[in-house]
Amino acid sequence: MTEMTTRGLARGLLSDQIYDLVKSMIKDSTLAPGQQLVESQLAREWKVSQAPVRDALKRLAHEGLVTHERNRGNFVAEYTEDEVHQARVARTALESLAGRLVCGNLSEEMRSRLDNTIEKMHAAATERNLSTFRELDFAFHRTVIEASGNPYLPRMWDIIEPSLRATHALGDPEYPGDWHEVADWHWSLLQVLQADDEDAAANLFARHAAGTLLEPDETAQPR
Repeated sequence: MTEMTTRGLARGLLSDQIYDLVKSMIKDSTLAPGQQLVESQLAREWKVSQAPVRDALKRLAHEGLVTHERNRGNFVAEYTEDEVHQARVARTALESLAGRLVCGNLSEEMRSRLDNTIEKMHAAATERNLSTFRELDFAFHRTVIEASGNPYLPRMWDIIEPSLRATHALGDPEYPGDWHEVADWHWSLLQVLQADDEDAAANLFARHAAGTLLEPDETAQPR
């Protein structure tokens, strides 16, 4: 292997690590929407050259997590009201599909993970630790997405998650109701995944994502 190829490989791996780090910081709100990402500053902070930082930011811009403005630089993506609406529409469709795919196919490992997450949500609700509750809420939905077995769904979730975080679409700190009730909604989601009615699972996950669980279910068939 030539020296040039080796250097290229090392740079590629470094770029991947920086990409993962910045993406994680955007997702957990360490980097806020609208915050500028200065290549030279990040390179100095992480003691690397600017090239892998630039490569990582280009990838994030391609995914919509970063915006590049000519003559101004890179910024953590901000979202208009329409973009937020579109993200919620996409989330509803994505979770509905995941619910359908997972229904009746939930492994014991995934079931245990979801069950444990809900237990922790109740504990966080008791402690009024809304930050932890919010992270657990995201973890629950991400686990269902992963359990779908479709490798494209987690990638799509990664694209919309920052906008969901920025707008408190999950774990809204302004929610005035009982947080234990919110946790219990997730029990219902888990139960429908363990049944064998794919339509019911898709419908319940769609209504949960759209925030219409408390409204009459117009798709329900009269008994």
